[in-house]
Amino acid sequence: RTLGAYARRLYEYGYAPSPAIYQNRLIVSAEYELGGLIVAVDRKTGEEVWRHPRPNNLSFTSPIIANTGGRDQLLMSGAQQIVSINPQDGQLLWTTNATTAATCGTMVWDNERVFASGGYPKPGTFCVAADGSGTVVWSNPQKCYEQSMLCVGGYIYAVTDGGVAYCWRATDGQEMWKERLAGPISSSPTLAGDVVHLFTEAGEHFAFRAIPEKCELLAREQVATDVFASPAIVGSVMYLRVGNQEANGNRQEYLAALT
Repeated sequence: RTLGAYARRLYEYGYAPSPAIYQNRLIVSAEYELGGLIVAVDRKTGEEVWRHPRPNNLSFTSPIIANTGGRDQLLMSGAQQIVSINPQDGQLLWTTNATTAATCGTMVWDNERVFASGGYPKPGTFCVAADGSGTVVWSNPQKCYEQSMLCVGGYIYAVTDGGVAYCWRATDGQEMWKERLAGPISSSPTLAGDVVHLFTEAGEHFAFRAIPEKCELLAREQVATDVFASPAIVGSVMYLRVGNQEANGNRQEYLAALT
């Protein structure tokens, strides 16, 4: 179905959120200074199912569907808020004052809590109860602005823009360990089995085990001139968009496959 011409770019950095799929709906977010929204359309027909207005604020977080707090919830962060929306009808389930004005990383969750981080204009990482109360369970001043975090086995694994990796206990935010790797980092940590993979903007690959006892570094290697994208894992292969400096001085992007 043709919906019309693509809207002109309304802010400097363009549109960043990825769409989400929920049952027969495609959910898209667009948040900018002149009036943001989240809209769900029928995947087959393109007909609008529901529309939810958002604050007039620049943000880049992708919507995510989480089964937490005993129900399906569409989670978003940004505009100094964490919000939960009913993905069936677009109605607000709950909201709380947390995070910063602009966020980029997608939220993560466990059975009882949701987690978000942001970095503009002030840094902060937040844990909020998923039961509808909006209670901020814990927070810290660390900045995971462009990256999403990982929630694995009751612990949060995160990396800051500057390349410091953290492990926090999900229930109370207790810092289990932190390790300076290298930075800056734009891509998100990615889990394969029990191993977390990280790629720096300078093209380095780090791998460490997802355990709370210590940062057990398994690998450190140069894979490209630069890496800004997060990898996708299919089976035992990790696919990654990388950049390399060519002999003629030009930068060329490639699709790499790592095993």
